[in-house]
Amino acid sequence: DFIRKNMIKINKNLKNIPPSLKFPSNENFPNGIPSPPTTTHNRRLELIEQGSYINHDNYNSRYKQDDIKIFLKAIYKNKCAYCEQKIEQSHVEHYRPKDIYYWLAFSWDNLILACSFCNLYKGVNFDLDGEPITFENNEENLENINTSGLSYDEIELPRMVNPETIDPSEYIYFEKNGSIKSEDSRFLYTIEKCKIDRKYLNDSRRKLLDNFEKDINAALVYNSENVAEQEREISSLARKFVRDSLDRESEFISFRLYACTNNWLSDIIKEKRAS
Repeated sequence: DFIRKNMIKINKNLKNIPPSLKFPSNENFPNGIPSPPTTTHNRRLELIEQGSYINHDNYNSRYKQDDIKIFLKAIYKNKCAYCEQKIEQSHVEHYRPKDIYYWLAFSWDNLILACSFCNLYKGVNFDLDGEPITFENNEENLENINTSGLSYDEIELPRMVNPETIDPSEYIYFEKNGSIKSEDSRFLYTIEKCKIDRKYLNDSRRKLLDNFEKDINAALVYNSENVAEQEREISSLARKFVRDSLDRESEFISFRLYACTNNWLSDIIKEKRAS
């Protein structure tokens, strides 16, 4: 149960907003409103007045402030929101595309960490099964701009999965070759649009099992005269695989955990012992 409940849903605290994104009010800044949130808010108002996103450094820089990057890297463990691979160079991206939802370009609950490939493939793909939101420019909506996503979801019913709001553990499964599958329409849409089933990722996931198999084989060969030592080393390797699967810093946690819960490790051990 612990493993099933701790697959890769991302837990973001929507009350702990990076200072540069906070609504510039005396309530949020009782000791005085600093420049970054004021500037970001002014850029947001300009986009709302324009009615579209303006692709310029004056605007692009507002969702790439250092405090935002620090918060997201800590939350996502420097991994892509969609494919779970480690990101050498962090990319602050948008769940709802900023080219469509220009007023959410600097909203905390709309900012995610993604690799360049998933972000490129995702692009502006954001089909809905419900009705699209039209932003009403009023004080209440501006004050709640960092946490409006969930209320939008109830109306829009987006097909693209938000890893911060949906636990994927009941919706995705894997093959031993590393490919990712789902029978849920939202996850199928996300896998297809972000190309999470691309060969590089499948090979990387499969390699985790390949390496475990090689380690088990080595433990059996090198300790062929000592069955007790074989058992100790095999147990140690299996525990390490499980431990890495529970480490939020690890890549491809969902695949690792799926392998554990579906007894793939036991299957590999039995197969290598029989060979």
